[in-house]
Amino acid sequence: MSDKEPIHVQLLQDELRDCKALSKSLKILAGEVSNMMDRMVKAEDAEEVFVSMGEDAGRRLGEKARDQFGVIENVEEALDTFIHRTNMWYGYEIEVDRIEDGTIYINILESFIRDILRDRKLSVHSSLCGITRGYLKGALMELTGKEVDIEVVVADVDGIFREKITVR
Repeated sequence: MSDKEPIHVQLLQDELRDCKALSKSLKILAGEVSNMMDRMVKAEDAEEVFVSMGEDAGRRLGEKARDQFGVIENVEEALDTFIHRTNMWYGYEIEVDRIEDGTIYINILESFIRDILRDRKLSVHSSLCGITRGYLKGALMELTGKEVDIEVVVADVDGIFREKITVR
């Protein structure tokens, strides 16, 4: 072992500690923003704001994917492209559960939003959850050129989040 290795390990440990502290701070901030929005405006208006934020971010990602892969008209293929062929789903792990009569059911296994809800002991009915639906909607609309709707089917902060995607 060289003399530099213990120093390198200590630097990595310090960096990890700083990253964990920043992550915790961001969770607190996001939770407080969600609580504030829910207190300031009606719940459906607060959710609309968060969905819109997510859609804007999703559209930017959808544009990047469209530049890389071209327009993918089939929503299932577009979703598959995002899940498996890009690194654009920061903070998410998503799987297709099933496809039934043109409706795609997905499971959101990991989500930075769920981490915030869990950490701040917020309900899955928090308006903050709208970010994920907006994110998916904006990305898929931009990549496919089609209007899509995304609805929550099941939401459990400690279990599964299942959503359904339909093309309008």
